[in-house]
Formats: sequence, structure tokens, C-alpha cells
Amino acid sequence: MGFPEFIGTGRATLYKPNFEDLAKQVAYTKKNNIRFEVVINASCIGGIHLTPKGISYINWIFSQLKNIGIDSVALSDPYLVDLAKNNGLDVNVSCIALVDSLDKAMFWDEKEVYAITLDSSINRHFDIIQEIKENVTCKLKILVNEACLYKCPMRIQHFNFFSHVNAQNIPALDDYYYNKCINLRIKKKELIIKSPFIRPEDLKHYKNLVDIFKISGRSHPIGWIKRVINAYLSERWDGNLMELLDCPRELEHFYYLDNRALDGAIEQWKSCNKLCSKCNFCKELAENALKVKG
Repeated sequence: MGFPEFIGTGRATLYKPNFEDLAKQVAYTKKNNIRFEVVINASCIGGIHLTPKGISYINWIFSQLKNIGIDSVALSDPYLVDLAKNNGLDVNVSCIALVDSLDKAMFWDEKEVYAITLDSSINRHFDIIQEIKENVTCKLKILVNEACLYKCPMRIQHFNFFSHVNAQNIPALDDYYYNKCINLRIKKKELIIKSPFIRPEDLKHYKNLVDIFKISGRSHPIGWIKRVINAYLSERWDGNLMELLDCPRELEHFYYLDNRALDGAIEQWKSCNKLCSKCNFCKELAENALKVKG
């Protein structure tokens, strides 16, 4: 769960839990043999984490999390990783660290982290994932249903926006990046197909490459979360794939993406060189599989 206290997170959060809230939830998860991870993955902290007061406070936060029984923390800043490990916490490197190459993965692996959540932009770059898998010792994790734009040019700015809004309670009037994201997909619906989501049926292609499948959308309604979990557990979904995809979830009200029409597309994506100007596969697939709701 997100814990935006002081450091912040890179995602929208519904509420700010305190340590008492965390302790209750940790006790419940331990009783049910569930691993509990706290997400503190702000992409920008404004430099305060490198001040004496900031270092002292963050160390105190990590020590409190350790005392409560938190299993691991998801972080994106290398200095915070060092502080967390000094406090005896396992660390999962967040997708916000944008680990999209072997060099980046090895940097984090040398810090002896528990896991690395790969940047979703390489979800369909099987060669890169394979290279990382062969050269790191930590676990690898991927987001299966995050449907952000492929190689989104606004990704880091959007994470920075949420990081500061969550930690500092900034009264933002609007989310420009989110609105622009929706607008782009309305203009070019092939961008939806190019989003690096992984269908429930295609998990089998990743089981020898990664250790953990992560579902995005913890701030959505419980009914939506249960639907997505069940689809990925059964590795099957018949109907509108948009109903499983996060970010932006609102697109499910505008588009019907026939999941059956995507059967076999993974074989093209596995061998694709991502030179989109020379290939119309996703554009043609969007025309056949994606319909605007009436």
C-alpha cells in the first residue's frame, strides 16, 4: 500500500495511513501469510532527503516500519535504498526508477535489493528482459495491466507531479498529464494497442523470465480490483480488455477492446524490433479489435 508520509509516492493515493493503520494491516496480513510492502516511491523529494533533518526523519520512518513488521518497501531513489537497508528492510526497486536496461538493473542488484520492478516500457522487449534475468540475482517483477503510453514522454513529469502533490498536499487544479494521455489515445487509438500491457492469457510467455506479476490500480474500487485479480489468476478474460487495464481506466467507458481479437498478437510483439514507422501491425490490430462504444 502507499505511504505518502513526508517522502511521498508516485501515484494517486486515497488517504494517508498512519503507523497505527499500518500496524493493524500488517497484523492481518501476517495472520494470512501475506507479504506486506509499503510503497514510498516518489520520483522527486526536492532534495530534502539529503539534509540533516531529512536524513534523520527518514531513518526514523524506516525504523518505525521495521518495528511494525513491514516486509519490504518500494523505493525509487538510490540513497533511500541505502537508508532502508541500513534499517534492516528489504527493498523492491519501484517501476518509477525506470529500470529499462541491464546496466540500470545491475546498479540496483549490486545494492542487494529484494526485487526490481522493471519499467513497463520494456514489457514487450523480451530480449532486454532475458538479458537482465541472466545477469542479476534479485527477483524481477513486472506490471501486467498498466496501460501507460509506450515510452511516454510525460512519464517522469507525471510521477514528479504526484510525488509533490501527495507529500506536500498541494491543491492542484487539474492533472494535465492524465488528460493529455486520454486525448492522445482518442486521436490515435493504436496507442492503446502499443501500451505495454500483458494479457492474462499471455502470462505464460513471461513465467521463465520474471518472478512476480504485479497488478496496477490499488486506488480503484474493490470490485474492479477483484475482477482484475481473478482474470489474471485464471489467465483468461473474455470480453472488453479495457475493463482490466489501469491508467487511464476511464477509457473502458469509450472503447471496447475485444480480447479474443488479440489472441496470437504476443508472437508478433515477442519478435518486434519496435521500429514503428516501418510497421503497421498495432495500427491494423487497433482497427480490427478496438471499437468506439455507441
